[in-house]
Amino acid sequence: MGKVEIARAVLAAEVAKRVLDHAQLRLIAELDDPHELALLLHIPLGAARRKLEQAAALDRLPVVAGLLRDGRIDLDRFEVVCKRTENLDAGQARAVDTGLTGAAEWTTQELKSETDRLICLVDPAGAERRHVRAVRKSSQVSYQSMPDGMALLTAYLDAVPARAIFDQITADAETLDDDRTWGEKQADVFLERMLGSGRPVTVHTDLTISAKTLIGLTEEPGHISGVGPVDAATAREIAAQGDWRKVLVDEVGMPIGVGRQRYRPPEALKEFVRVRDRVCQAPGCMRPAAQCEIDHARGFASGGVTDACNLGPFCALHHYLKTIGLYRFTRELDGTRHWTTPLGFVHTTRPKPIAEPDPP
Repeated sequence: MGKVEIARAVLAAEVAKRVLDHAQLRLIAELDDPHELALLLHIPLGAARRKLEQAAALDRLPVVAGLLRDGRIDLDRFEVVCKRTENLDAGQARAVDTGLTGAAEWTTQELKSETDRLICLVDPAGAERRHVRAVRKSSQVSYQSMPDGMALLTAYLDAVPARAIFDQITADAETLDDDRTWGEKQADVFLERMLGSGRPVTVHTDLTISAKTLIGLTEEPGHISGVGPVDAATAREIAAQGDWRKVLVDEVGMPIGVGRQRYRPPEALKEFVRVRDRVCQAPGCMRPAAQCEIDHARGFASGGVTDACNLGPFCALHHYLKTIGLYRFTRELDGTRHWTTPLGFVHTTRPKPIAEPDPP
């Protein structure tokens, strides 16, 4: 059996497993005792309760449940939507579910981001309220002793400052040119920052927000590089603080200004690419566009032009794989992208709009 046939067999086995997971949940929906289920399946009581919750969600989320039934998404992705919509009422959950028809094409991380965006749309006030409550009740720093004189220091924080901290640690570590491992550099930078090294802050929050949201005409969520969707109120609050690199877009997603400056070439082209493509163009890669390299879809040496239609972001790894020809990449005029693997499998992705289009 060749590698292509093996790959197809692996996919067929995965599809069969997903179909069986759905069938099992349909049967579990007829049960109501988590203790009985835990004993039957030899699983923890908490896991049994979660299976009952997933079973109950089959009728509440018919679109993603149907994708699971047809073997097009796995149980992990179904659980993402279940967990994120559990605080919504039935109508709101159904509205989010209806917007997830493309979930079969997304990774778990992409599905999380799109689900969060839809929740901000259908329940903006609730999204803000839940965020404020989570910051007040769940924020914490914990310490756990580990073997070999090590310790695990964990911080559960608001996502926006947490991302800023991580990006600053990464930026500092990238300036170190010695034989320490990457993990050592990050850990040492973290210690220096926390213990008062006095280094200046050099990173900023990359916030994309529509002009209409900024002035309060819509509740379209903003988007923060490396974090994902944030509710409109949070986006406006960050904008008001001023310590961020803001990108304003009009209702069709065209950039109209950065900070207090108008766009001017050549920076205009680079920023437009980052606004249009928030992450690396490779399927499933969530590396923020601001941390990517700008790539010509049709190579410059082959006659590819340097304009917004032919440019897009790739992280360093995927840019390298494309450049050496191991993976092939093409993009259509409407932005649809095709990523062809060495075994000949084609993965197609489509760009997402920055802002929701106005109703007709």
